[in-house]
Amino acid sequence: MEKHKEDGHQEENYQEENQIPEAVTPEVARKKWFGRGIYGSKDVPIRLLDGLIATFIIAIVAMVFYFTMNGGYTVTFHTFGGSEVASQKHRYGELAAEPYVPIKPGYQFEYWYQEEEPNMIWNFSVNKIGGDLTLYAHWVPAKILVKFDLNGGTTTEGMEVLEPKEVVFNETYGELPTPVKERATFSGWEYSGAIITADSTVWMTGEHVLKAVWNE
Repeated sequence: MEKHKEDGHQEENYQEENQIPEAVTPEVARKKWFGRGIYGSKDVPIRLLDGLIATFIIAIVAMVFYFTMNGGYTVTFHTFGGSEVASQKHRYGELAAEPYVPIKPGYQFEYWYQEEEPNMIWNFSVNKIGGDLTLYAHWVPAKILVKFDLNGGTTTEGMEVLEPKEVVFNETYGELPTPVKERATFSGWEYSGAIITADSTVWMTGEHVLKAVWNE
């Protein structure tokens, strides 16, 4: 009797140890591969979502690094023949730094404007960077002071000094004074060997002196 019980236990242990596992059905495999939880109510491949999330995070980090290293957007300054102004790098929403005033012979700088539209004045204290930007210099012809050397003559009132005259670069001189001198005839005004008349165009870019020419 005892031997029979032992044989029975041995047979049960043998069956448990050598039990054939249940067949893994497609539904069971799907449950192991798919999951729910933080991914919502629909079944989704966990590994795929993990990969997408990791890729998204890496992309964001790469973008932050890129814009940190490269400054984001470029601000370029076009001076139309004036002195060069260095470009700037800024991130979105920042204010551009107002550069030094450029120089252009014969012209006076007024302001920077946007998109080749002179009425779109760029305000460095208000306007913010929203992308790559080109700013253009707005110039006006410079006002130039002209002095007169009477070269021994006087004004018609007998004064030995004439008041300076303000002219505009690239425009005509306009009316010029006529001095007088004893025993001499006034022939005109001269600058650097050239005769200057009321119709002459101002080509000097700065203050200059016209000298009286006499026919004695």
